[in-house]
Amino acid sequence: MHNSLQYRGFTRLGLLTTAILLGGCLSGGGGGSSSNDTPPTPAPSYNATIERTTYGVPHITADNYGGAGYGHGYAIAEDNLCVLADAFVTFRGERSQYFGPDQPASPMGTFGTPPNLEADFFFRFLIDDQQIDRFKAEQTPELLELSQGFAAGYSRYVKEIRDGQHVGRHASCRNEDWLVTISEDDVLQRLIALNLAASSANWVEEISNAQPPAIGAASLRTLDQQQVAIEPTPERFLLGRKQGIGSNTFAFGGDATESGGGLLLANPHWYLLGVDRFYQLQMTIPGKLDISGAAIIGSPMVLMGFNDNVAWAHTVSTARRFTLFQLQLVEGDPTRYLVDDKVHEMSASEITVQVKQSDGSLAPAARTLYRSSYGPMIDLSGLKLPGWNNQTAFTLRDANLENTRAFQNFLAWNHAESLTDFYNLAREYVGIPWVNTAAIGRGDKRALYSDITTVPNVPDNMLAKCLVPGLGAAVLQLAPGLPLLDGSRLACNWRTDADSAQPGAFGPGNLPSLFSTDYVANMNDSYWLSNPEQPLTGFAGIIGREDYAQSLRTRMGHTLARERLTGTDGLNGHLASSENIRDISLNSRVYSAERLKTQVLAAVCDSNAPASEQQACLVLSAWDNTGNLDSRGAHIWSAFWAKVRNLDLYATPFDANDPINTPDGLSNSSDVQNSLREAFSASVVEVVASGVALDARLGEVQFFLKPGEQIPQYGGEGSEGYFTVLRNSYMHVVDFPEDEPVRAYTLVSHAQSTDPSSPHYSDYTEAYSAKQWHRVPFTREQIEAELESSITIDE
Repeated sequence: MHNSLQYRGFTRLGLLTTAILLGGCLSGGGGGSSSNDTPPTPAPSYNATIERTTYGVPHITADNYGGAGYGHGYAIAEDNLCVLADAFVTFRGERSQYFGPDQPASPMGTFGTPPNLEADFFFRFLIDDQQIDRFKAEQTPELLELSQGFAAGYSRYVKEIRDGQHVGRHASCRNEDWLVTISEDDVLQRLIALNLAASSANWVEEISNAQPPAIGAASLRTLDQQQVAIEPTPERFLLGRKQGIGSNTFAFGGDATESGGGLLLANPHWYLLGVDRFYQLQMTIPGKLDISGAAIIGSPMVLMGFNDNVAWAHTVSTARRFTLFQLQLVEGDPTRYLVDDKVHEMSASEITVQVKQSDGSLAPAARTLYRSSYGPMIDLSGLKLPGWNNQTAFTLRDANLENTRAFQNFLAWNHAESLTDFYNLAREYVGIPWVNTAAIGRGDKRALYSDITTVPNVPDNMLAKCLVPGLGAAVLQLAPGLPLLDGSRLACNWRTDADSAQPGAFGPGNLPSLFSTDYVANMNDSYWLSNPEQPLTGFAGIIGREDYAQSLRTRMGHTLARERLTGTDGLNGHLASSENIRDISLNSRVYSAERLKTQVLAAVCDSNAPASEQQACLVLSAWDNTGNLDSRGAHIWSAFWAKVRNLDLYATPFDANDPINTPDGLSNSSDVQNSLREAFSASVVEVVASGVALDARLGEVQFFLKPGEQIPQYGGEGSEGYFTVLRNSYMHVVDFPEDEPVRAYTLVSHAQSTDPSSPHYSDYTEAYSAKQWHRVPFTREQIEAELESSITIDE
């Protein structure tokens, strides 16, 4: 039996049994012997070699999973100690104790930027000891060993800093009280928090502030539920609460490549600061594991990467990972509710947080937070919905709070031996929490698209009877696919398929996937047009929309792929190769300008206009419609497009039969023409007032968020139609040359380290700015040829 099958030999039932048996052995309760006869379990020992190659990429070799985790934990602490230490404070709910209650809990990240106090109550409430214990009980021994090793490696580096080693490094945290060692539970807590990125973590303040009215008090809010206008923007429902967090991916099949084999682009648009950054590494356990790619900081395994048999990429999926329920409360007691006329009691959690005062002292802050049988209570009054009153309240059920398989799924993929193996693992676990996947395999002409992920099982035929009247339709209009369900009826709770891996979640048979020997792509629109010639249809609305206008970035992505395969992009040939896909992915073309600039200039340019507007027109006329560093005019177009992008500009409406090319053309209606002129004038005034020259190069205007450095950044916003987006982070282009090891070119735009004193604080960023892809070493011979440093650590 090969290694990956041995690894997967632990079924979910077997995992629980194994955990119980191991627990019995460790506590001395096995074999009928008295616990007094069992010697104490020795602390685990760890050994790992960390070799660093160009840009500081660590290649970690160990004899077992604990050692691999140990090397990873130590290496990432070397590079990102302060960011990771700060994050562990966050996940433990201790920010107010060290930093006070009011500052943002993160600079950016998957849980937004809530105040410290709200983040503390949220994490103490939702990821408490019971949640960690439930999660831990379902994990494989390998995953737990990896997590234990990660905690030990990280903690070793913390102790070295505390002992005065690594002089000059990590100045912002090395002497702080909150720099402490961690345990396996801290690592698991981080994984659970990451699991919730597209669900509960998007509602930190709404959950941490959900409070019942005083018993017997008048309703806090009365609102006609049949006539509801919800004012907040759709962005409020997105991962991280903002546009632009997502990704691009291409996977080309053998019929579309020069080599006749698969070719993959991973192009995440992800966080450039904070704990949710990507970190590039390779982990090797001879005979068991050899995986390279990227982990989100604090995750002990590779989440997006490649081995010598498969490669994969992710983009944020449109599927909803939670639903809202409206509860019918028992008269006179807002903490009790009815389901099919049966009374249920909410469970209460009393939480106390220590809060740093202005004089440096600590004072306790306490709240009681509540859960229904569905999940945590939530205050949606900020969305102009009724607050928690004496008649109704809202609660949230989160599929990924119940999902214990996510990181088992990722770790199993680290071992996959073929594309078929990879796909079968996705169907077995159905554990991927909130991303689409594209993948290729050695010797396989197919490219795979998959949204086989954890999704609440709410088929469309439930909605007519189970949506809350009035309110449900309003929420769906603002956040398509997100149902507000009637929590007073058991029939309106989630269903379970015969092939479901998790109660209440869809099974793989009701989730979209596609194999193609041509290509598949995703740019954060739904599964529908993963390949425009093979649309995916017939899936539940909670997974995504069909027959709808695609984003400009999606249209740019498919245009790039189609032009490559028809040979109309100005490059040689008509097939995809590693070289031309690396070029195409960073070419910074602007789809909105390509389609509309000439017509816009005809509408807004006037010889009687102010001199600044006439100059702007000349600059834009000469502009090459890209956001490359030498481009002049891109910043004017960006300022203009930000003002018009939400207008109905088009002469030709969206046509589902031509979804890549429509809508198109500029409307000649007087309203549109007047709006364009007003927006153009305002944009020119804005640029001039900023002090930036109208004919400035983009490289003189746009820089990376990297304190102490000023490194030019090309690209722009997806809303303009850039495929090359400002939030490009870790990237790889991977293929499998015949009779050769895997070939991978990578970039990390934000670089490997967040420590300004590190030699790898900005080197990878400079390479990205220069579009210098890095052929990352994978084999022993390649690593030794590029070796910059090597250490062996043990304990």
